[in-house]
Amino acid sequence: MTTAVQSSRSAHRRSYLWRHGGRTLEIAMTDQGGSGPAWLLLPALSTISSRQEWQPFCDAIPDGPGEPSERPRLISLDWPGFGESDRPRLPYDAELLALFLADVRREVCPTDCGLIAAGHAAGIALLAAEHHGLEFREWVLVAPTWRGPLPTMAGRRSRAFPAIRSLVEAPLLGPLLYWLNTTTAMLGWMSRRHVDVAGHGLSPEGLAARQRIARQLGARFASSSFVTGGLDPYDAPQGWLEAAQDLKSPLTVAIADQAPPKSLAAMQALAAVADHTLHLPGRLGAHEECGRELAALLRRC
Repeated sequence: MTTAVQSSRSAHRRSYLWRHGGRTLEIAMTDQGGSGPAWLLLPALSTISSRQEWQPFCDAIPDGPGEPSERPRLISLDWPGFGESDRPRLPYDAELLALFLADVRREVCPTDCGLIAAGHAAGIALLAAEHHGLEFREWVLVAPTWRGPLPTMAGRRSRAFPAIRSLVEAPLLGPLLYWLNTTTAMLGWMSRRHVDVAGHGLSPEGLAARQRIARQLGARFASSSFVTGGLDPYDAPQGWLEAAQDLKSPLTVAIADQAPPKSLAAMQALAAVADHTLHLPGRLGAHEECGRELAALLRRC
């Protein structure tokens, strides 16, 4: 793998207007670095999903004596329905997000662009490669997953999951249920169990920031789809393994060594068909908590 190691500290917030199904959604983006090799950074899909997850990684790309043209361009964005992007009530599913990603690749990214995708975003990216011919200079999937929290816990899909999603999306009762599941106590429990080992996200300030993300107006719609498996790109693990094997560019999988057992097993299976494997001492939020370690590992590849 090749990657530039210089970085500019300048960051520019932009908006990408995504037009789909007769609607226009404003997508929040950050474009930073120089005009060197470009990377599209996809945050993990979750209730607390935000492009800010990538800032520790971006900050760890050191400045140096190189010209700005040698420094990587780092493009990060918030998915539709998440972070600071528009969050209308839509039938959020994996195919919708795969189509969105294909449009981003065509309309936002330079031709010679690499991809670094975290968590569930990795599965969406592989689906987009399979269904829409998505291609990148190289692929880096960090703590990749393909199945949402409830299906992972249950080990299967259930008819109850769409019913739970409908309850959370319903007026009156839905906002109350979502509010109860986004208290700092609940977010802290989920973060300690699945996301972080000992990072800033577990601090009072970090949890407060995550709660602000989770409680954006309309956030419950995409979040409830993710939690209940509505954003799962595949019904079985063989699907994403086959999609990974069909990629035309080099694939690197970064395993989060302290991820929950079922997620860890999925990462290891995907790593078995990758060109390169890295290891990070984190959980499902390893791309944020171990951003510096990830940057260092990629520089050595």
